[in-house]
Amino acid sequence: MRDWRHCPRCAAGLVRGVPEGDDEERLMCPACGLVLYENPAPTASALVVDDAGRVMLARRGIEPFRGMWDAPGGFMRPGEDGEEAARRELEEETGLEIAVGPVLAILPDTYGEGAATLNIFYLARIVDGTPAPASDVSEIAWFGRDELPPASEIAFACVAEALDQWRHARPQAGPGIVNEP
Repeated sequence: MRDWRHCPRCAAGLVRGVPEGDDEERLMCPACGLVLYENPAPTASALVVDDAGRVMLARRGIEPFRGMWDAPGGFMRPGEDGEEAARRELEEETGLEIAVGPVLAILPDTYGEGAATLNIFYLARIVDGTPAPASDVSEIAWFGRDELPPASEIAFACVAEALDQWRHARPQAGPGIVNEP
């Protein structure tokens, strides 16, 4: 949105300024008065943990960061809550039905060079299915706490941070569930 030049409502040229009653500079349309807020887009991802205590990661089959490891997940749809989005995205990307557990982390990031994101990471376990790459995933693999790919092979900084939090969390009874560190 930062590089937008024309109003999406009336096509007039956009300007930067501080709207009346606001305290931050924003993109604004002087013709129709539209103010564009650069709010982050919400995402939901799942760190699926198996009975052996390993986490499932997916290799990205699309840009940005094609070929790098990622936690399965994606952008939330209008009207969808985070748990619904995580279940939908995991089914689309891996063919799995998951049970969504507690939130592990909520972290800011950007989508490649693009828009700001706010990313919710849930712990989860498989309820039904066998993981198979689908949608925008090219490979699926399982990693133990001490076998995670290096941060340089992880697609997004927020995923690397969520994995680090998972790695340092204490396991609790039941697959896919952890206590706070």
